[in-house]
Amino acid sequence: MAELRYEFVPALSGSGAHVGSYRRRLPVNLVRMYENALDWEHLPHLHKSSFSALDLLDAGAWGWRATVVDQRKGTSSVIELRLDRDARRWITRTIEGPAKGAEIWTHVFEVTPQALDIVVDFFVPDVDAAQREKVGRAYARAYEVLYDEDVRMMTERQQQLDRRIDGVQTTDTVSLGTLDEISAPLTFTLSDRLFVLDKTGDDWVVYPERCPHQLGPLALAEDIPKQVHCAWHGYRFDLQSGECLGDSNCRLGRRPQVRIEADQLSVHW
Repeated sequence: MAELRYEFVPALSGSGAHVGSYRRRLPVNLVRMYENALDWEHLPHLHKSSFSALDLLDAGAWGWRATVVDQRKGTSSVIELRLDRDARRWITRTIEGPAKGAEIWTHVFEVTPQALDIVVDFFVPDVDAAQREKVGRAYARAYEVLYDEDVRMMTERQQQLDRRIDGVQTTDTVSLGTLDEISAPLTFTLSDRLFVLDKTGDDWVVYPERCPHQLGPLALAEDIPKQVHCAWHGYRFDLQSGECLGDSNCRLGRRPQVRIEADQLSVHW
């Protein structure tokens, strides 16, 4: 059984349904943290080892409610997250399912503009006193995995937002090498923007390295030709039209063109 890398505090004797607390410092700001709490879409994609599916029931500035499927057990639960910005906390409740009645209270404390302390308290009803620490540690291990994945997404998103990008220089071009030298996928920079050169069938394609939705990493879809998908939220885009193949209004931005001359491949606007 994996040991926790961050602090677990067992519940005090006689503390009712409280089975323990998980404490951790995160290298993110409060805006990213609230954004992450409200971001129900990423659960079955970024956290695919924990959730295999999600069906949204309701969502708003208050939080969200959804039916989720546990990846390991295959069981369904209805969970609700409610955000209280004034108290700097959010409460996740299991409304229906195997853990019905369980509540997870997350409080956040601003240490610096780019660092937060979180305290996550787990409340699980009907747990025998002798089993409370074991149950609490199981919840803490699950949350450690979730936060490891979330921190990578939040810090990467902030880095992308912090990048200053000037306007496109339409005369810009970059040579990527001969056809024999190029190993796809290949990430390159044009006009201070990151793109990926890849091959689908016999065709060379170029697409942005980042999703226009929340700047997650894009990659070619393995199941459908000439589509790219986002690893964070599962958004898919058609490479010809740039349109999002779903309900979102976002689309791929302007993409450079491929030019092949004398076995030399270059890209240009």
